[in-house]
Amino acid sequence: LEEKNCSDPGGPLNGYRRVVEDTGLLNGRYAKIGTVIAFFCNNSYVLSGNEQRICQDDGEWSGKQPICIKACREPKISDLVRQKVLPMQVQSRETPLHQLYSSAFSKQKLQIYPTKKPALPFGELPPGYQHLHTQLQYECVSPFYRRLGSSRRTCLKTGKWSGRAPVCIPICGKAENITLKKAVGSTRWPWQAAIYRTASGVKENSLRKGAWILICSGALVNERTVVVAAHCVTDLGKTIVLKTAELKVVLGKFYRDDDRDEKTIQNLRISAIIVHPNYDPILLDSDIAVIKLLDKARISSRVQPICLSSSHDLTSSTEDLKIMVTGWKVLADIKDPGYKNDTIRMGVVQMVDSLLCEQQYEDNGIQVSITDNMFCAKQDHTAFSNICPAETGGIAAITLPGKASPELRWHLMGLVSWGYDKTCSLELYSGYTKALPFKDWIEKNMK
Repeated sequence: LEEKNCSDPGGPLNGYRRVVEDTGLLNGRYAKIGTVIAFFCNNSYVLSGNEQRICQDDGEWSGKQPICIKACREPKISDLVRQKVLPMQVQSRETPLHQLYSSAFSKQKLQIYPTKKPALPFGELPPGYQHLHTQLQYECVSPFYRRLGSSRRTCLKTGKWSGRAPVCIPICGKAENITLKKAVGSTRWPWQAAIYRTASGVKENSLRKGAWILICSGALVNERTVVVAAHCVTDLGKTIVLKTAELKVVLGKFYRDDDRDEKTIQNLRISAIIVHPNYDPILLDSDIAVIKLLDKARISSRVQPICLSSSHDLTSSTEDLKIMVTGWKVLADIKDPGYKNDTIRMGVVQMVDSLLCEQQYEDNGIQVSITDNMFCAKQDHTAFSNICPAETGGIAAITLPGKASPELRWHLMGLVSWGYDKTCSLELYSGYTKALPFKDWIEKNMK
């Protein structure tokens, strides 16, 4: 009996074919039975149809001859980005030459020869690929995020996508309808982070071993970074950084009493603590540190980052600037009848001249050195306040127009650094670490 052969099917247009090793040979224009041919496409083309065909006993090839189609692989996107495939359409973009030609033809001719719609590409593409000129539209899944990168991308002839890959980042400093004038005791500050330390080594009888003590407030600046005063994360009067296991960060907190906190709070572990290299634990100069979170913060209405301001944002004179300070009463007495209902404290403070500040401390027998990295502030008589910054610590924030929109956004102005514990008189000045001189350092450690 004459052995049947399969005739060479050839490679697809804009592609090629190759015999799979050890399956047979292509002799001239024929292949022996059992020969397997694999098909491939040139760059920027994608194979549609059978990737391989086998020469069968009847002298026919299995499957159908594949084709190569111009296509783009879908770009990878994060879970925070929603992608929508738009209907195929060829964009009309007239050049002066197009306009010249179109004006040379009469309307009658256009009626006789209507413009043909572009033919849709034939052939099915494998999953994860899109046809030439397909457009992808992007938006953020959550209203608490904003998009960076292109809102639309088009599949180009090169097999690449136009524009830039979209990413969604948390919107910073957006507290719904909260201004300096509207803020009251029930206001929640979604960027406020509570810093806790383990009670090991504390000899106080009321604290059980392994309990967590609230020691400071910090400011959430992105999903993995909290800015805090360096004195909160170092041994007293030293630059020795505490171990990450000794500290934890709690987000979404409102009540001082941990038992009253809602289920919405997030207890987050810490991966690293970075204290500013110029931190001076004696003068409290450069009193700033960055806490890196091991777990990513889940952004919600209760947990959002605050913005970092640039020097050009602060166009008005910083003297007499009204600033909001927020923090929990750190040295709270658990037996105090009001403890259960105590919430985050807040108050408006006003920046004062550093010479006046130094003078007031000197009059009280305390020598302070105010550096360029600090500012002093006193409480504002005219605004709501239930805070004593020297007692609570905390973060200082101001409202400024946002970069992406003119809407006011909250920006980190500084961190409570020092003060003296007397009766919390409105006239007493507190010292703060300025955030602005450390903006570049913070951003470098946010990555």
